[in-house]
Amino acid sequence: QNHLIVLALLAFEATVHRHQLYFRLHNNLKAPPFSIIFQGITRQHLDHGVLPCIKYLINFCFYKFGLEISLIVAVNVIGQRMDFYALLHSCALLVVILRRRRKAIGEVWPKYCCFTAGLMVFQYLLCIGIPPAFCVYPWRTAGQPLTSNVIKWFYLPDFAMRPNPSFILDHLLLLCSSLQWQVFEEENRAAVRLLAGDNVEISRSLDPCSFNQFIPVNNFLHCCYLDMVKVFVFSYFFWLVLCLIFITGTTRINIFCLGYLVACFYFMLFGGSVLMQPVKYILRLWDWLIGYTCFVIAMKNLL
Repeated sequence: QNHLIVLALLAFEATVHRHQLYFRLHNNLKAPPFSIIFQGITRQHLDHGVLPCIKYLINFCFYKFGLEISLIVAVNVIGQRMDFYALLHSCALLVVILRRRRKAIGEVWPKYCCFTAGLMVFQYLLCIGIPPAFCVYPWRTAGQPLTSNVIKWFYLPDFAMRPNPSFILDHLLLLCSSLQWQVFEEENRAAVRLLAGDNVEISRSLDPCSFNQFIPVNNFLHCCYLDMVKVFVFSYFFWLVLCLIFITGTTRINIFCLGYLVACFYFMLFGGSVLMQPVKYILRLWDWLIGYTCFVIAMKNLL
């Protein structure tokens, strides 16, 4: 049944692709430089209202937030697997996060995609295993054989209890990371930047008090519903994140949660004045918090 669903989806995708190709050839239309759903929606339409904003996000959501989506899927893979290969994913996540800058992450991202693909293929081979007629696995026949829990954690092939062959999240991670690899390449194309906007990071040497001269959008003060959403995001999202950090630190009582509580109270001590510090100082604080979170994920998986 799952194979039939996959074949049906592939047939549907091929049909839509061929129909679009025929329609463009028949009407002498050029294919857009970026795969989009709503034609005529560019970066300039993002601030024109709620509906244009939604259309823009549908067209370019992964272009703008694909890196964050890929990292979220990677964390879900670690939480779902909780074995030796999840620990490898944790180490790879730390390597990516420690790059900090988007350009530096883009340089190492092809290696991360190859790591994800190679690891998934290797795990698939472990699930297949070796026929019993050829050999026996030493972790079962040794003088002090490994326990079933250790075999399960290392994801070793076993005749008594085969590894769990569920790779849904691993496939999703490979899909997202491959799409993000494509995004990193398309960011360097002028036609895509003109249509979807650029993903250039803000300079770390800027002063927040002088941001208004670098922002091309007019000031938003309850002019429309989209401006209300912007006010919520830019004014209250900082406190919402602090609430999530506090909930994370108080849900369980262990040494790792202490770090979240210290971070939460540090940010609350200075309040909104933190956001008025130089950009380099603000990003350094959040980099430390994100790095600590990845470290906790790796350590919890190991323990």
